[in-house]
Amino acid sequence: MKSLRVNLPDRTYDIEIGSNILGNIPAFINDKGYSNRFYVIDNNVYDLHREKLEEIIAGDGFLVIGTGEENKTFSNLEKILSSMVEAGLDRKSVLVAVGGGVTGDICGLAAALFMRGISAVQVPTTLLSQVDSSVGGKTAINLSGIKNIVGAFYQPDKVFIDIDFLKTLEKKEIMSGIGEIAKYGFIVDEDYIDYLQNNLERIEKLEDEYLLEIIFKSVDFKAQIVEKDEKESSIRKILNFGHTVGHGIELMKNVDITHGEAVAAGMILEGIIAFNRGNISKEYLQEIISLCRRIYLIPDFTEYEIDIIIENTKHDKKNVGDSINMVLPVSRGAVESFDGVTIDEIKECFRSWSNDYK
Repeated sequence: MKSLRVNLPDRTYDIEIGSNILGNIPAFINDKGYSNRFYVIDNNVYDLHREKLEEIIAGDGFLVIGTGEENKTFSNLEKILSSMVEAGLDRKSVLVAVGGGVTGDICGLAAALFMRGISAVQVPTTLLSQVDSSVGGKTAINLSGIKNIVGAFYQPDKVFIDIDFLKTLEKKEIMSGIGEIAKYGFIVDEDYIDYLQNNLERIEKLEDEYLLEIIFKSVDFKAQIVEKDEKESSIRKILNFGHTVGHGIELMKNVDITHGEAVAAGMILEGIIAFNRGNISKEYLQEIISLCRRIYLIPDFTEYEIDIIIENTKHDKKNVGDSINMVLPVSRGAVESFDGVTIDEIKECFRSWSNDYK
């Protein structure tokens, strides 16, 4: 088992990473002395791990919700909050989120809103949520076709990362997580790029040693960044490499793509923009493409589809006014945030992908 601590001015909490650690949750909850406990579990996880979860819940209240971005809505948020009221939760209660990023995001927001804030515990069950969304306190729902536009920064009391959940995931979901994992190498540590390139097959095979290593390293990278900039006013923005164009693709209704695959696609296309600007070498661009295309191969989009993707990027929360903000690589293992990325630059990166790199 591995663990690390996130140290913030208003909240310090631990992240526990290991195999078969679900049994540690009741002891933690009892030690904290919460007045009441309520669990929200995504339906896939509940179906696959029902017996184990019901042992942990042990008679406490719980609600099973759907998975997928389409479930991050006001109506589902209201459903969770109403269930919390019915369960008799008060200000000293705890909400435990068990599931992927959708469950963690919407439950974190529910905990932030209920009685102006109660305790939350995150139990992420996908590789993507384990290395990214469960750490750092970002909570949100979608609105009007815009991803994560309604939310709050709200840190949990603890995060339990049990790698046994990963053994029941489809390969597509594992590769989705690897998309976010690869991002950490590109933004903060070029040695991590080498580690992933050398061990990607072992990670895909879910070998425990390599899973524990990449999850711990990824979470540690993110925790260090969050400690320096909890509410994304400066350095935390670098975590958005691949996300501006990636979110634009992810919001396309006719594209079957996971969040991590969208990030991988975004890193390729934003890498092309960086190369076209003279920020990085052709050799490094090819390295980004080589790793990310193992996660997701970008299709050829029509001009109409590219226009929709660009329109989607305009809703990105980093943008101010009409200026499109984008995190771009500047050297191997380093990125910077740039304002004023143009629509023509984004269109050109799609053309370059189809004509020169695919």
